[in-house]
Amino acid sequence: MTGFWNIWVITLTVIFLVLMVYVVVKYWRTNHLADKDKTIDSFDDIDENDAPPPRIMFVGYFIAFSCSIVFLVLYPGLGNWQGLLGWEQSDDTIQEHNESLDEQIAGINQVDLTVLAAEPMIVSSGKGLFQTHCAACHRANGQGQKHFPNLIDDVWLYGGSDSDILHSIKKGRYGAMAGWKNILPEEEIQNLSYYLASLQQRPLNAPSLKIKQGETAFMKNCVVCHGGDAKGNQALGAPNLSDNVWLHGGSIEEIQHTINDGLNNIMPAFEAQLSDNEILALAAFITQQRIAYNAKIAAISEKNIKQGEYLAYAGDCVACHSAEGGEPFAGGLPFVTPFGTVYSTNITPHFTEGIGDYSYDDFKAALYDGKGKHGYLYPAMPYTSYQHVTEEDVSILWDYLQSIPAASRRNDDNSMMFPSNIRLGLLGWNIVFMDREPLDLTTNAPVEGTDIWSRGKYLVAGLGHCSECHTPRNIAQALEEDKIFQGNIIDGWNAPDISARELYQDRWDVKTLTDFLHTGHSDKGSAFGGMADVVKNSTSFMTREDVEAMATYLLVGDENNTIPPDTKQLQPTGFTDEAKQSDMYPLFVSTCGACHGEDGKGRDPIAPTLLNNGIIMHRDPYNTIAVTIRGLEPSYLNEERNFMPMVSFQNVLTDAQLSELISFIRDYLGDRTEVVTAADVKAVREKLQKAGYAGNFHTTPDMYDKRDRNINVE
Repeated sequence: MTGFWNIWVITLTVIFLVLMVYVVVKYWRTNHLADKDKTIDSFDDIDENDAPPPRIMFVGYFIAFSCSIVFLVLYPGLGNWQGLLGWEQSDDTIQEHNESLDEQIAGINQVDLTVLAAEPMIVSSGKGLFQTHCAACHRANGQGQKHFPNLIDDVWLYGGSDSDILHSIKKGRYGAMAGWKNILPEEEIQNLSYYLASLQQRPLNAPSLKIKQGETAFMKNCVVCHGGDAKGNQALGAPNLSDNVWLHGGSIEEIQHTINDGLNNIMPAFEAQLSDNEILALAAFITQQRIAYNAKIAAISEKNIKQGEYLAYAGDCVACHSAEGGEPFAGGLPFVTPFGTVYSTNITPHFTEGIGDYSYDDFKAALYDGKGKHGYLYPAMPYTSYQHVTEEDVSILWDYLQSIPAASRRNDDNSMMFPSNIRLGLLGWNIVFMDREPLDLTTNAPVEGTDIWSRGKYLVAGLGHCSECHTPRNIAQALEEDKIFQGNIIDGWNAPDISARELYQDRWDVKTLTDFLHTGHSDKGSAFGGMADVVKNSTSFMTREDVEAMATYLLVGDENNTIPPDTKQLQPTGFTDEAKQSDMYPLFVSTCGACHGEDGKGRDPIAPTLLNNGIIMHRDPYNTIAVTIRGLEPSYLNEERNFMPMVSFQNVLTDAQLSELISFIRDYLGDRTEVVTAADVKAVREKLQKAGYAGNFHTTPDMYDKRDRNINVE
């Protein structure tokens, strides 16, 4: 400390002490003048009297001042003054700790991190050092956070050998990723992000052509550092881009940000701050954490991991717990409700950002009771359905979620209005609206195929939670059980009525419904919107037998879901000679026929059939109207069946023209004779425009991403 600052610190300290002594002495000398019966002021009829301070207070001040003066004389505290005892920081207990640590390590013949990790005292010393020097970046358990790597897995930028780890701590690491914003076109960077995300077999809303172009761009610009197989180069600290570990965020948006702007990775050197033995203790703690984590994963059987992965697919976990283009299971998908927006959470085994601090009982409580570790869950989490999953399956699903890579993505803050933002109120919601009756897998089962029907009900009502989207909700957002599967508006689409009556009337059968659920395509049309995501992330990974069981259950029906005896099946005629003489037929040919064919039977691989199409035949024309206003992007479910984009007629046809055209199509191609009015079209158009879903002549891939997420389409 320079002479100026030395004098400055001493002066301020002395002035402060003198001032405090003066104040206390002043009040001590006037203490006898206080009158406890004298009222100084009144507040809300409560009198404040001039009572003297108790003597013990002044005694306490005197002791405190005396101790302060003694401390400043004996120890450092006045600028450069070292104190009469000559104390230095090196005299602290850390010196004793260092001597103890030196003795511990000296007693070990082989200085190997695995050997040191087996010594509790050394690991304990390393843990203390880690909390002081490393936890701020790498978190208390070494699992890392965004931009700061996980130290307890087996993924190492610069290698995970003993010498590599010790070198990283001693010398530090300095890596750089160049920014390509001013070098590569925006579209090429976008294609690169699609290609990199595809290396993890992640379902993407991107055509294979863009992924292939991204691969070409990667081979041209990135292989020098990351290698032709994208597995990285530890000598350079270039990360492996083909695994599911993302240091700087693995969403499409974050990958593009990294490519555009580049990043610097700086790990400071600690050789000047820590002794060699302290660095060994640090590395021993990290190694012990890694060994413990690996042992935890190794204890899970491969069979359980594989079966748990299947259950996760059946439960559609990745679709809800992944943002658009985001890392699998890392959360961030918004659910817009009348009470605000809820975001799905990170369910990877990250200790601070995910559910790594959950026990199995915590996990089970979330699935069965909607009770999270940090508060009750909103029913956007379908625990009202998951409560029907067997405990055996829940245990296996838990094992699988423990085995996946930990993602360091932080959870988004929900934006729920008062009083919906008070989590305790959700306990009341559960008490009032949650049906705790066990799932009955026998009553209402058909005489033939009972086992198939029961398996289908278990999958539909439990893991598949189909009712959560396809059932209307009341004002409190609880399912209307007496209207199960009768449809609901979600994200601007109608999750259609899939009751047994509607499916029978629209001529669905086990084969067409199984094809639809398993592949996204069938003779009754193709999946789009949210249903395409369900097929892409869930039912396409299930066995055909299980999907067929689900189809069987839905078609046969159950309680509150029966087929009335007088229900007749629709019989679309197609375009008759009379239809072709209609004024509407030329409009159909000019607007729809180029893609769907002049007969409306579709053209592979351009557009699906409209004749006998499940949406055209549906009693509610909402989705038919919405498709003409929104347009459709390909679902990218099957490369050979990715139909061409569906144009939007938002700025092409008037409400009156659309209503007449849709009525004409539904009459001849769907056997629905109910007239769709211009008012019906206007109502749907205004609703979609308000939510930002209405397209222009051609829709764009980012239309969904750029909509206002705070608007409820209802």
